[in-house]
Amino acid sequence: MQDISHEIGREKVAEVVADFYAQVRQHPTLSVPFTRVQDWPHHLEILTQFWWVTLGGERYIDYSYQVPSKHAEAGFTPELLVDWLALFRKTLDGHLPAAQAEAWFARAEKIGTSLKMLHELGHFQNALPPAAS
Repeated sequence: MQDISHEIGREKVAEVVADFYAQVRQHPTLSVPFTRVQDWPHHLEILTQFWWVTLGGERYIDYSYQVPSKHAEAGFTPELLVDWLALFRKTLDGHLPAAQAEAWFARAEKIGTSLKMLHELGHFQNALPPAAS
């Protein structure tokens, strides 16, 4: 996939991530897995870099992403993915021109497809249930 990180800019990536996860924390289904996050500023910093790198930018934090295991620990389900993608799409559309939103969303869908396949293969069967609110 084409590098679109510099077209969007790191500040805009951080803005999208912050807005999206502010909405997630208020969402009826998506908020539940995120109740386990203790340090939101740090979490947002990690997520911003994740998306920056996913969009083609250079890594600027020394952090090892473990996307499948982190999602398993949080109680990922394909149903949550549907809600996540819908809210993410809405957020992207509110912050970016259509072409940039579409390019970023295509990456999110690709990651979602991979997580869904892992779920169907049983990767998430031993996951902890989401933390109680």
